[in-house]
Amino acid sequence: MARVLRVALIQARPVEDRLDHPENPQHAAELLEKACSMGDFDLAVFPEYFPFHDSEDLRRAAADCGVHVVAGVQRLVDGAVYNTATLYGPGGEVVGWQGKRYVGRLEVRLWGFRGWRGRYRVFDVNGVRVGVAVCADFWAFPEASYELFLAGAEVFVNPSYMFSLEGHWGRATLVRSLDFYMPVVGVDTAAFPMRTKRAVFTGGGHSHVIVPPSTPEEAEEWWMRGAVDTEGWIRLRLGRGEEIALYEIPVDGVNRMRRDWWRRMKGLELEEWLARARRNAG
Repeated sequence: MARVLRVALIQARPVEDRLDHPENPQHAAELLEKACSMGDFDLAVFPEYFPFHDSEDLRRAAADCGVHVVAGVQRLVDGAVYNTATLYGPGGEVVGWQGKRYVGRLEVRLWGFRGWRGRYRVFDVNGVRVGVAVCADFWAFPEASYELFLAGAEVFVNPSYMFSLEGHWGRATLVRSLDFYMPVVGVDTAAFPMRTKRAVFTGGGHSHVIVPPSTPEEAEEWWMRGAVDTEGWIRLRLGRGEEIALYEIPVDGVNRMRRDWWRRMKGLELEEWLARARRNAG
C-alpha cells in the first residue's frame, strides 16, 4: 500500500495577540481537538512560537486524538533558552525537538533566545520521515533543506511566524520544493498586528502545502505544458485568519517521481548524487 502523510495545518492566532500568552496552550488544545473532529490525520502542525509554552493541555489533546503534533515551544537547555519546533507523539509524549539556528534580533530582545548549534533532525511519523526547520532556517538559508534531504527526509515541515515577508515566504518554499522535488508543509500564524518600537506589521497567514507531481501522468502533463513554473505545485493555501485545513500528501508517489526528475533535470541517478553528497558532507 502506498504511503501517504495526512497533515492538519493549524493556522492559529495567539490569545490577545500575544505570542507568549499563558492561555495559548489551552487554545492550541482546543484547535487540535477541532482539527480531529474534521477528519483523520497523522501530523498536526502549529506555527512557530505557538503555543510557546509546553503544557499538559496540549499533551493531553495529542493523546486524546492519537496524533503527532509539531508545536512552537520555548525550551531551557543548560541555562540557555531556545526557540524550538517540538514533536509530540500520539501518546502526548515529547518525541524530540528541533532548535532554530538563525534567531532574529527581535526574538533575542523579547525572550533571550539563543541560536541552536545542533544538527537538523528527521523524525519518523507513522513510517514517513519528516524533516523540520523553523521559520527563517528554511526559507532564508539553504543548509536546512540540504541537511534534511541528505538525512533522508521525505517531507519538509516549516513552522513559521511571518509578520513580514509572507509573500516571499511562499516563493521561497516553492524554491526549496523544486531544489529537491520535495513536499513542503508551511504553517504560519494567522495575521494580527505585530508592534515594534518603530513600526506595526500586519503580516501572517497563507499557510500552504506544496506537492510536486506524484504520478507519471501528472508529471507528463506538467512537462508538456512547458513546465513554465511551479505554481501548480501549491495544492493548498489558506487565507489570513485563524483556520484549520487537512491535506493528504502522496509520499511514495513523489519519491518515485523524484528519481525521474533527478535523471531528467540533473543528469544523473538520485542514489549516485546522494552517495556523493553524503561523502562530501562527511
